[in-house]
Parts: sequence; C-alpha cells; structure tokens
Amino acid sequence: MGLRPLAMGEQIAHQLRVGIITGSIADGTHLTEDALATRFDVSRGPIRDALRQLQSEGLLESRRKRLYARALGIEGIEELYELREALETLAIRLAIARASSKEWDALQVVVDQMRAAGEVGDFNAFASADMDFHTAFYDLSRNKRLREAWRPYQQTFSILFELSDTPDIPAATADHQGFLDVVRTGDADAAVKRLHLHLTLAKGHVRDVMREQEPAEG
Repeated sequence: MGLRPLAMGEQIAHQLRVGIITGSIADGTHLTEDALATRFDVSRGPIRDALRQLQSEGLLESRRKRLYARALGIEGIEELYELREALETLAIRLAIARASSKEWDALQVVVDQMRAAGEVGDFNAFASADMDFHTAFYDLSRNKRLREAWRPYQQTFSILFELSDTPDIPAATADHQGFLDVVRTGDADAAVKRLHLHLTLAKGHVRDVMREQEPAEG
C-alpha cells in the first residue's frame, strides 16, 4: 500500500506529459493541485508527485509559485536532441571502454526483440526495445550520475517516438543492428558518428510531426 501513491503519481504524470507534448494541454495552462485532484479523483499527494516530476523534465515552469504547462515546440525539440546527443555520446564512449563481450551479447538480445516485434507488427514492443537499446549505453557506462541525467527524459523521448511516423520496423531493426555491430568493433569515433546520424533522422521525423500540428497562420 505504501507504494500506491507513487505509482498513481507516475500514472498521472504520464497522462499530463502526453497532454503537454501533444498540445491537448495548451502551452501556458495553469495546473493546480486541487483541480487535478478533482479531475483524477485522488488526494493531492500523487498530484504533487506528478507535478514535481514534470517540472524536473522541463514540461512545467514555475511563475510566482504557480505551475504552467510548457510546450516543447520546435526549439524545445532541438534542445532535447542536442542534450540527448551530448549525454549519449559520453555514454557510448564510456560503455565501449568498460562493457564486456557478454554485456554486448545481452544488447544483441534487445535487437533480436526488435526483429521479433517487426515479424508480428508489434509497434509497442518495438518502441519498448528501442528505448531499452539506447538506455543500455547509460547502464554500461558504469556512470551513475550520467544514468541519472538521462532518466528524466526517457518518458519524453518515448512519447516523441510514439508520435513520430511509425517506422519501417525491419529497416529500423537493421539500423540498430548496424549500430551495435559498429559499437562492438570498439571504434568509439565511428559509433558516435553513427549515433549522430541516428538521432538526426529521429529528430527530423519528430520535427515534421510537430510542424504538422502547428495551427495554420491566418
């Protein structure tokens, strides 16, 4: 029972996160604990947990002790991907220096899961494996602070991935396989170049979707 409020807070944070990123919660919307507690039919504790989490992710901003939704926008997307590339570049370099062959074998299992998801057309399973693939670099870096720096943005990137165009899963799996093959050679510079191309393509898909959602002028 003691974990229930935290679990509920995470569920509420997810719903609000999706709303802010998709725009169903408009930029600048004032979010209050009382109103949200009524909406979700919970006490203020889980709401407070959810709001604190979203503020740490940069999806809420505080003005005069009030919290307001903070839309990502194109500029926010650029900033997020710049930050992710910086973090993941370091994670990959450290992981290549520190991970064992058996640990890379375990990452191969994740790529195999992507392949299996493609065979049955299971996008959700593919998306989950995709996040596991990238998060593995942070785990294998053996740097706890780096791992914690990535943690607040995982859910945001998962939602952005889901919002972007559904990928050609077999082609995307082949891309990740190629990525892993480069990593396993131990060539960190080549792996970082591969990461840059990978994230540039992903960012382009997200940016296209965001632009389509922007209201037409006039």
